[in-house]
Order: sequence, then C-alpha cells, then structure tokens
Amino acid sequence: MPRPCRESYGDQKPPYSYISLTAMAIWSSPDKMLPLSDIYRFISDRFPYYRRNTQRWQNSLRHNLSFNDCFVKIPRRPDRPGKGAYWALHPAALDMFENGSLLRRRKRFKLMKSDKDRLENELAALANMNRFLFAPQQPPPVTSQPSPPLTQISEPPPRPKRDFTIASLISPDRPRPNSSPPPPPPPPQMHVVPYCPPAHPPPLVLLPPPQALQPPPAYFHHHLPPPSHHVFRFGPPLSAV
Repeated sequence: MPRPCRESYGDQKPPYSYISLTAMAIWSSPDKMLPLSDIYRFISDRFPYYRRNTQRWQNSLRHNLSFNDCFVKIPRRPDRPGKGAYWALHPAALDMFENGSLLRRRKRFKLMKSDKDRLENELAALANMNRFLFAPQQPPPVTSQPSPPLTQISEPPPRPKRDFTIASLISPDRPRPNSSPPPPPPPPQMHVVPYCPPAHPPPLVLLPPPQALQPPPAYFHHHLPPPSHHVFRFGPPLSAV
C-alpha cells in the first residue's frame, strides 16, 4: 500500500478520513497494533496539517475508534512499558478498502452482534490471562515468631534520704535498717584427688626403740631427798585407854 510522504500535502488537509488515517498508522507498525498515543504521533509526523488544533482532531479520531467495529481494542500486557490499550484492525476488515487504497472505502464495516459479543468475551479473557500471568509474585506469608519471655530486671534499692550538705553528699550511703543482708558467698569447692599407690614402695626401715630417758647419776647425788626424820614427825605414843 503506497504511503504518502510528509511533504505531499504541506499545510493542507490530506484527503483521508479518520478511519483511513488510523488504519495507515496501525499498518505501519511491525506488530500491526499501536496505542492511541503512537497513532497520534504517526499522524502528526506524516501530515503537518494535524500539528495544530490537536485536541479537536484527536477527539474525533478517538470517537471513530470506539464506534467502528473495524478496530479492536486489545489489552496491554503488564510487562510492556507505557499505559493504555492497543488498537488493531479486525482481520475481516482488511478488504474494507477498494484495491487496498485508503482513499476509497467500499462500505462501513459492521460485525454481527453474536460475533461482536464473542470478540468482546475473548478480549476480556485475554486481559484476565495477562493479568494472571504477569502479576508480581507475592512473597510467602511470614509466620509470626513467638516473642521471647521478658526478663524481669531487678531495680536497685532506693538511696536513703540525706541532708543537702557537702559532708552528707560526699559521704557513702549507709545501709538501710530494713535492707536484707547480702547473701553469704558460696562455699569453696573441694576437689578430692584419688589416692594412687606408688609403683615401687620405699623399703621399710626398722629403727631401734627409744630408750627411756633417765637422769644422770650425778642428778641423784645432788638432788637426794632429805632424810625421813626431817620430813615425818611422830607424836607421842598413844596411851592405852
């Protein structure tokens, strides 16, 4: 299909309907479908006339897209950047133009109601399938871990009140009368070492029995006890009764 060059008509309005302009833009795409923004860009680049009053002609073109059965609205795949659906030409509408010329359109393309409903159902199913296949993966649910038991921290005993003086502030705290004494230290642990007999016991040495300690003979010479008459005194004999 011959395409007009961008300098063919200059600032004059080209002799193409909005359906022909839209079909021309869609056929220029390798995928044979374009979003609405790319259709606008194609027409503005090829025909300088449509570079002004853009809002007016874009509204008219959008109206033709929605109310002509020859154009099919295809949902965009979530993995493709951009926004907005794609527009394609219905396969049965390819012979809508006489001899492939966009200047001559035979008749208006019209789908039967049953075909139109079936097409809409297929497009809705395609949109749901794309939404399901390209949905982001949900992370697995995180199971809540039981929180560890709270450790009770013993608070230090309150300090006794004291006078607000230098001597009182620098003096150490006195123990409170009601405070319990500190616990006694734990008893030392005694380690019992098992007895191991020597491999070679020492020889048994017998010593002579110790002699009785006796004073020397000179001790008796100088320390003799006094005579018995000096020690004992006898009274007079008892007379018989």
